[in-house]
This record gives sequence, C-alpha cells and structure tokens, in this order.
Amino acid sequence: MATSTYHPSVFSFAPGGVFPSDGVYTPTLEDQRDTEDVIAELLRAVSPAKVASEPATHDGTTTLRKNETVQFMGQHLFQCSAGYTPLDASKPWLMFWILHSLDLLAVALDDATKKRAVATLLSFKLPHGGFAGGAANTQIAHLLPTYAAVMALAISGGPDEGFGWDELAASRQDIYNFFMRMKRPDGGFSVCVGGEKDVRGTYCLLVVATVLDILTPELLHNVDKHIAGCQTYEGGFASDKWTFGGATTGPSASFAEAHGGYTSCALLAYFLLDSVQSASEPLPSLEPGFPAPIDVDSAVRWSALMQGNSYELGGFRGRTNKLVDGCYSWWVGGGFPVLEELVRKGNESKPEVESDAKVTVMDGDDGDWVDVAGSQGLFNRVALQEYVLLAGQVDEGKGGGLRDKPGKRPDLYHTANDLAGLSIAQHHVKHSPLLVEKNRGLFDASKGFPPVKPTTPGGGWKSEAERQRARREVFANALGWTEEKGELIVVGGDASRVVSRVCCCAKLTLRHRTPPHPCSTPWASACARLSTTSTSSRRRG
Repeated sequence: MATSTYHPSVFSFAPGGVFPSDGVYTPTLEDQRDTEDVIAELLRAVSPAKVASEPATHDGTTTLRKNETVQFMGQHLFQCSAGYTPLDASKPWLMFWILHSLDLLAVALDDATKKRAVATLLSFKLPHGGFAGGAANTQIAHLLPTYAAVMALAISGGPDEGFGWDELAASRQDIYNFFMRMKRPDGGFSVCVGGEKDVRGTYCLLVVATVLDILTPELLHNVDKHIAGCQTYEGGFASDKWTFGGATTGPSASFAEAHGGYTSCALLAYFLLDSVQSASEPLPSLEPGFPAPIDVDSAVRWSALMQGNSYELGGFRGRTNKLVDGCYSWWVGGGFPVLEELVRKGNESKPEVESDAKVTVMDGDDGDWVDVAGSQGLFNRVALQEYVLLAGQVDEGKGGGLRDKPGKRPDLYHTANDLAGLSIAQHHVKHSPLLVEKNRGLFDASKGFPPVKPTTPGGGWKSEAERQRARREVFANALGWTEEKGELIVVGGDASRVVSRVCCCAKLTLRHRTPPHPCSTPWASACARLSTTSTSSRRRG
C-alpha cells in the first residue's frame, strides 16, 4: 500500500458511499454515481502500489507503462487518426501535447525529426504576427495556437540553423503587434479577430511575451485588474469579468463559475505579472500597486476542495459538484506550486506569530497516532498519482495513452495533462527566493534581444535602464523554480517516475540564448529515440 506521512493512499480509507441525493435525482447525480461505481470496481480489481521515496528504487504493483505511452504518442507524432479531424484548427496543440508528453517522459528525438517538427510548426506562422491553428494560408492568427506553437518550438527547436529559434526571434515585433491588436481596454485579450475574450488568451499571451522578451507597459496595462476581476466568490477564477453598464472601468463581477482550467491560467498568468518587478524596486512605468491583489487564501481553499475523495480515487474535478477528470491533475494540481509561492510572499508582509500547531497522523512503523509539525502540503500527492496510474491508464496491452477516467478512450490532450499532473505530484517544486537572488546576479543585460516598438506613444519603458530591470526580474523569477530535496514521492518506483517540471522550464529562456539546464533525473541519461519510419502521405507533424 502507498504510505506517506502527509499523503495517505486512497486504499487506506474505508470505501465511500454514493454522493447524497437528498431524494432528488438529476443527470449530474447519476453521472457521479456511475463514476463512483466504475472507480470502486477498479479498486477491487487492482493491488495497491508502493510509494518509493528518493532514491526511487522500490518496485510497485501499479506503475506508469512508459513504453506503451511513448509508442502511443510517437505514432501520433507522424500520423493522427481520423478521430482528430475536428481538431484541424488545433494542429499546434496536437504537436505540443505530443512533444510535451515525450519531454516529460525524457524521450529524445533525433535531429531529423526535430527539424521536421520545426518546419511543420513554422508553416503555421503568419507574416503579420502570430500562429494559426493550421496552414497559415487558410486560417487566422489565434492566441492559443500561438502559445502551443512557441512552446513546441521551445521543446523541439534550438538556436542552430534549421531549428526554428532564429525564425521565431525574427518574428518578435510581428507577434507583439498581433498581441496589441488583440488587447481590449479592460485589460483582457480577444483570442483572435472577432473571437472571445477570456483568461486562457491572457495566459497564453503572457507566456509567449515572457519567453520572447516583448513585455511592455502598454501590453501589461490593466491586465492585472482583469485577472483579479475574474476571481469568483468561491475562490477560483472564471473565464472573464463583466463590467456593469458596458463600460471598460467601474464595478464588475466574474462572468461565470470558477473553473479549473481558467483558474490555472489566471494563477499562472498572475505569477508572471508578479515577476516583472520586485516589491522593493517598483518600476515607474507600471501603475502603483501592480499587480492588483487577488484573494490567495480563497484560491488555495477552492483548489484544495477540488480534489476528490477516496471513492473518487483522489482525482481533481474542474468545477464544484462535477466529475473528477484526469486533465485536472494539471489544470488544478499544477497551480499549487504557484499558490505556495503566493502564500509565502503574502506571509512575508505579515508579522511573525509563533505557533506550536501539530497535526496528528498515523506512524508508518507501528500504526500509532503521533503528533508532528504541521505540513505545508496543499493536496494529497499520493492519491493524485494513484488516480493517474489506476484511473488514467488504459489496460495493459491496449495501446497505451492516458484518459479522462475509466470507460473513456485515451487521447493526446489527456495524456499530456495527466503526465504533467503526475510530475507535479511526484516532485515538490517550489520557488526559491535564494535562487531568484542568485539569478539576479547572473543576469547579463548585454544578452538578449532589442526592445520591440510600442504601438502607442509612451507605451514603452521610460528608459533602457528600467527595461533591463524588468528583464532581470523576469529572468530571475522564471528560473527561480527548484525541487525540494528529500520530498520526492513516487508511487510505483522508478518505473513510474517522470521528469520534473523544473527541467522543462529551463528550455523557455530563448531570449538569453542559454543552453537548457541539465535534467537531474535518472531518466535524462536513458532517453529513448523514436523511429521515423512510421510515416504516410497524410502527416500531422
């Protein structure tokens, strides 16, 4: 059985009952009951997995079947089935999900395959800025495919000729102009010409703007207020905010209910905004108080409550009273490192209060209950891994890939997000103030790109010195993530271990042309290579 002091296995709890109906039966309740039934059946059919702490050497009965997953993703890299036809306008996403998954599995592509992927991605780039979801001569630029394409290029590309980064760097001004065309007065962004406005677009834009070093005051104006306005009474974030009376400023409310995907985008975007300037050295080009505050404690509470009970196998749901789904392993689980950092920053501004608070847990040796110091864990890392490994994986020998839940088919989207959530659950990633300070000292203002031209008078930084201060903070914070030593928790042992997200983050420093940090996991030295022979005339990547 998986055992961890603060992260108990779902097998350690008594079986749960059906979600209370109060005598009113609805389709939602019936779906919940069906989900609980299929998970209960699954738990009866499998043996509990073991937890292996660092170094991960113990074998578990339930493991991540990496070879099958690699084969599943590798096949789709060269040809997608007819079932993906509805995603014809999401081709960069198909490539990102595949490349991102292989990256988490520490699979190295040969240069020929990388160049082929880069060439395909660059075919989606439009001359007037941004990337389309398909061929550039048939579709329009869109913020979401732009994010997917740039991230896929960050994974598969490089600074050498033919690997795409030079072409991406040459498009910085065009991409910036596209971003400014999408900007709305309230601080939000339309995802495309005539498209919807929501925090997905905000997050995708800010990530690309950060990586390509095109952040400016005019681009950031009111973005923080728009994100803060999307937070709901529950604590999570909705897609957008609504300003009463149709004005761009004034009283507003969140546009809909809190959702895991929107909350993830909002929190991660907020972290990027919070990384532009240091609290001790505000930038004069940004408004006082930037970024506008959000209710961090409320966001922590909502996120923690999204994790399901033992009879839901510890998976995450995306909305209150909805079903657990493997993709929220990332959309909700991936937000906790940022939440921990925001909590830490908030506590810095509060007076210290000594506390002898204890948490009572069951000791793993003799089964006695003992008092220990309070844990900082915000979610059950073991239970989430059990959901991905038990509910997320298809049966052995059935073709590989990961899914929403038992009874669903595996797909590229869920495989990528399930693996990302598994990484978050295995590795305790945190933002280190010491590492941030060290990075500030390593920053070299002579490296990188020239400033982009603002689209409005006075829209740029007030001075080159101020721009370099912003660049230094972004650089220091983006590379300020580290993995807590001794806090690795792997259900199933080495066979289940995936790459830490910290290793992937280092690849997104295009603007300084620095090589990626070497991955610290054992899998980095045992990277597999995909065969390029599985091709046909109809290719997706």
